[in-house]
Amino acid sequence: MSYSMGGPRAGGSRFAFVRMSWVLPASFLLLLIILVSLQFAPFLTEQRRDSGIFAYTGKVIRDGGLPYLDAWDNKPPGIYFINALAFFLFGTNRWALWLAENITLFLAGMTMFWLLRQLYGERGEAWAGPLILVLLTRHPALVSDINFTEPYALLPQMLVLAAGYQFLRAPGSRWGFAMGFAAGSAFLIKQTTVGVALAFIPAVLISRHPVLGTQRRWHWLGVTILGGLSSLGLVALYLLLNGILDDAVNASFVAAGTFHDWVSDGSVWIGRTVLTTWTASLAPLVIVPLLPFLVLGMRAAWRSLRTRPYYGRQAATNTTLRVWIVITFFVDMILSNITNRGYAHYYVTLIPAMTLLTTMSLPVLAQRIAQATGRRRRAWSWLRVYLAALLLGVPVAATVVRVLLAETKIAGPARQQEVVTYVAERTDPHDTVLVWGANTVVNFLADRRSPTQFHYGYPLIVPDEVSDEYILEAVRDLRRGKPAIIVDSTMVDGDRIPPLDPARRIEWWGEGGRRDVANLDPIFEFVDAHCWQVDEIEQIVIYRCAYPNTTRLPLSVVTGPPLSAFWQALEPPLQASYDWVAAQYQQEFAPQE
Repeated sequence: MSYSMGGPRAGGSRFAFVRMSWVLPASFLLLLIILVSLQFAPFLTEQRRDSGIFAYTGKVIRDGGLPYLDAWDNKPPGIYFINALAFFLFGTNRWALWLAENITLFLAGMTMFWLLRQLYGERGEAWAGPLILVLLTRHPALVSDINFTEPYALLPQMLVLAAGYQFLRAPGSRWGFAMGFAAGSAFLIKQTTVGVALAFIPAVLISRHPVLGTQRRWHWLGVTILGGLSSLGLVALYLLLNGILDDAVNASFVAAGTFHDWVSDGSVWIGRTVLTTWTASLAPLVIVPLLPFLVLGMRAAWRSLRTRPYYGRQAATNTTLRVWIVITFFVDMILSNITNRGYAHYYVTLIPAMTLLTTMSLPVLAQRIAQATGRRRRAWSWLRVYLAALLLGVPVAATVVRVLLAETKIAGPARQQEVVTYVAERTDPHDTVLVWGANTVVNFLADRRSPTQFHYGYPLIVPDEVSDEYILEAVRDLRRGKPAIIVDSTMVDGDRIPPLDPARRIEWWGEGGRRDVANLDPIFEFVDAHCWQVDEIEQIVIYRCAYPNTTRLPLSVVTGPPLSAFWQALEPPLQASYDWVAAQYQQEFAPQE
């Protein structure tokens, strides 16, 4: 027996999708997104590390700077461009990021509806997909903040599926190009979100879709590849014209791979990453409760595959889509945690496939309910109630509880760390502030520029030649940028970046901090020479720095005995001037009791 995904499709007009019949459900979807996203609204939560890194880089771009050159990070550039665009449209603040992510999620949901509407017409299953997508994306076991890369990548992931399905229905160059372009865009946001694109060809081969028998199949494959290269090429052209293509490649691939290998103590095999997914992450808290529906969806795909030969292109296309979704689920399961670190937000990548598998199970449930009697009928009916309670209950309940327990109002100020206020109040807008650790949130929210492109410490700590070069470059930046304040957040930032203070380093090592880091002595020496501790806020140490008020040239660069003698004579008063400035700073910014 096969389960048909087909249903009465709406009219064939190109703009038939834009009609009043979906305005009300779309409005409800938007309101639902706003509701379940309140749990991550700025008035309720503090900005976290990854979001702060992306936001600071986006702000640098918005202000005319360049990624990788003025703000270094080891991600592809898509997330930085999205942040910069959000700041351009809505202002440079956390609410801009909140709006940008919710708009992206809404567009991803509507793309899901566009895809499912081709299958189910105006039936409820077409709107069930967007609802499931939204509720899973806001599941508290998967996300704890906004502005991660994975939620932004949901839109191009869904566009790959939608364009691919349209291509299977009516093969043509434009849909192949669109599918490739969307896949390239997903890669530029998060490399591990390309599973949906990788699964397409295997799905076509396994299902034996009629497109395989056409003479233009190689042409369409080439156009699809061209689409992917086009999105990648446009960004590569931007990077090349700005002279940072090599920096971007080294940061996004070479440095990123080296760092992840160092963090994980070496590369790991695929089986171990899957094992980590199921034993050392929060993903099972989402996947396991949905297993009955995922299995039903996979079973529907298998039964559909067994009905060959097909009765028409539409039946073949529906079967190929089912197989494509199943393969995508397993490919995403492997790719999502390829670094074997198991962070919960990695598994947002699985949501499009999980959503479609769950949606595919709904017609099966309806058929089972219609055919069963007595207890079996009630059991199948309760399974549908269970799905609704599971999807609505967890994210909605989490949002309601967090909002009710919040001590601030929705219209109140955004929550932020005390150290952000401290830095903003004790520095001027033109001052630079070095964050030693991974808490770039301080630079973004206090609106203070970092004196170096290495605005967090990760690129400096991996013991290799690249890090040694970065360390020397960072010291040169510090000498030029002269930070007014250094914020040392290493005691609360994990076990990777050692503290600046030697005594605290010993304490940090005793708590499990890593000793196998690069030689950071040049940075430690700079801090010892120019900065001193003035405060501590929740284990975050604040340093105040001072510098000579007259520029001194190194004697080694001065030629000729008369000039050398002149500079040697000038050295003592310059040093005395520096000591006087430092003493004034120490008196003004003495440690607070």
